[in-house]
Amino acid sequence: MRLPTPGTTGVLALVLATGAGPPPALAGGPPERTPPAAVASPEPRLEDEISRHIAVSRPGPEHRWLEPLEGSWTVTVSWQSAGRAPTRLTGTSENHWILGGRFLHCEAALGEELSQIEQATIYGFDSQQQKFFALGLNNLGTHYLQPWGTYDPATRSFILSGKERDEVTGAILVYRELLKVESPDRHVLTVYFDLPGRGPVKVIEATYARR
Repeated sequence: MRLPTPGTTGVLALVLATGAGPPPALAGGPPERTPPAAVASPEPRLEDEISRHIAVSRPGPEHRWLEPLEGSWTVTVSWQSAGRAPTRLTGTSENHWILGGRFLHCEAALGEELSQIEQATIYGFDSQQQKFFALGLNNLGTHYLQPWGTYDPATRSFILSGKERDEVTGAILVYRELLKVESPDRHVLTVYFDLPGRGPVKVIEATYARR
């Protein structure tokens, strides 16, 4: 027995079901040669993008200027506030590189028991801004400080400055930080406030001696 052959309706149903174009016999005219399909370029992989960003953001020569700050330190702080005698605090700081040597994380504890001050500072060099920065956090508030600045190779000093709003008075406080590397085993951080009509006033001097 001869099997039935599909008619036009059956072929059209097959074309619609598969999404193919009309067969040459139904489209009319001589069959055309189909050009070779273009080879699609592969989609970039997320892993490749991440690897590229890691490669181009490797620490540069500027990060080497932060190397003398790495290590374990004994810290002595002289804190001067208006109308009070200078306060002297002692403590320690542990400074180590994080995130592949891109940032230096410094974790310090000063004082004792209920009056202990805990602070974390992250130093880095922003290659986009071409500036050094310090991101400062402590247990005396819920805000952060982020001064920016430069490095002077001649004096081996970081010079950073920033602004902070006094929540009590509403005034804008401008401050400067001078971080001077005196030797491989000693560096000193001095903080100044720019007070209207008085100029820079030293409020904090912290000396770091290697342990």
